[in-house]
Amino acid sequence: MNAAALLGRLKVDVRGLRLGFGRRSRVPKEQGDDWQEGGASGPKAPHGPMSTSTKALIGAFAVLALALGGLAGWLALNADDTVQAWEAGIPKMQVPVKIAQAPAAPRPSAVAAAPPPAEAPATPAASQPPPADPAVAAPTAPPAATQPPAAPPMPPPIAPPMADGSVTLTAAPVPGLVEDSRNGPLPRIAEDGRKPWQVYARPFPAADKRPRIAIVLADMGVSGVTTGNALQKLPPTITLAFVPYADRLDNWVERARTKGHEVMLSVPMEPQTYPRDDPGPNALLTMLAPDRNLERLEWSLGRAVGYVGITSTTGSKFTGNADAMKPIVDTLKARGLMFLDARANPKSVGGALATQAGVPRAFADRVIDRDLSRGAIDDQLKELEAVAKANGSAVGIGSPYPSTIERINLWLTGLADRGFVIAPVSALANLQKQ
Repeated sequence: MNAAALLGRLKVDVRGLRLGFGRRSRVPKEQGDDWQEGGASGPKAPHGPMSTSTKALIGAFAVLALALGGLAGWLALNADDTVQAWEAGIPKMQVPVKIAQAPAAPRPSAVAAAPPPAEAPATPAASQPPPADPAVAAPTAPPAATQPPAAPPMPPPIAPPMADGSVTLTAAPVPGLVEDSRNGPLPRIAEDGRKPWQVYARPFPAADKRPRIAIVLADMGVSGVTTGNALQKLPPTITLAFVPYADRLDNWVERARTKGHEVMLSVPMEPQTYPRDDPGPNALLTMLAPDRNLERLEWSLGRAVGYVGITSTTGSKFTGNADAMKPIVDTLKARGLMFLDARANPKSVGGALATQAGVPRAFADRVIDRDLSRGAIDDQLKELEAVAKANGSAVGIGSPYPSTIERINLWLTGLADRGFVIAPVSALANLQKQ
């Protein structure tokens, strides 16, 4: 059945359907009736039953109406949630936009200090002849035009110690403090007077008036395992002295300084038991001429950069010989280095010669681990406190043995509570009595 026929039947069926609702209807003439009002009291016009297709179409319209009504109701109840869900599915990106701020108005003082534009000279300043006497001409200049004399450049601020005692040391090498040589980079005094022992020193507050104790662990670098253990476990307030013939010396020194340790060189010197006991390559010997010893000293000094000075734990014979020590002390002075007399020989003349030459020096008051038992090390550390309390400062020297490191760390835990401060050895330069 085509669409036209279907619409025709639908029109007839609908007209017939309207007869039963009391509306004005027209009854065909063939049935013999006139125009009449249909209703409950009037006669009913006869009509046939609706077809199956008409019922199906009416049902479809009813279902569609119900669906549209349900959809409208659902949207009315859930419109907000639907919109939010739809917006959430759309990709978005937020870009912060910084609004340019209007330039701040100049402060009144700055405006008052600036000369008025109308008074600006019409010709360049270079074309004006200078006053004959600057001292007389200066008062006539406007107050804002007078410039104070340039202040000398200030040194970079020293980073304050952190909670764990770590600080940032000056990176080495510093330009102007290095002299190239066949033995490597040698320390030197800069043209402006800066000295390596001061530039490479670990910062220490000069205003701290507590008794100072410096701990120096010497002979670092002889054993890689021992040296690595010391760098891992020791606090950065401990000064470390490396032997110049250590493997990867420059790497060890850089690691130590990066952690915050002040660094020295432990230069090999002749002991009383030489040649039975060999102090190491290029050791300074009393039997050699001064120029030979100076050449060996330069070999040691050129092996690394960033140290503040030298010491020696082996030179019990060499440091007791004034003729052998004097050229060494003079070289330290010329290169701006410090000397720590380890007093391997109780009759060492190294410290006294350094004092006479004006070389910054310090003395070892105790060897803290000559006896490696825990009780003996603890006793030496207590003696250092007694010396520091009596003299204001003390230096202890030792080696990076595991027992030494253990006792030092335990001793440091209560040092501040007992009224002392741990300091780098450079902070004790020239403080100890001869």
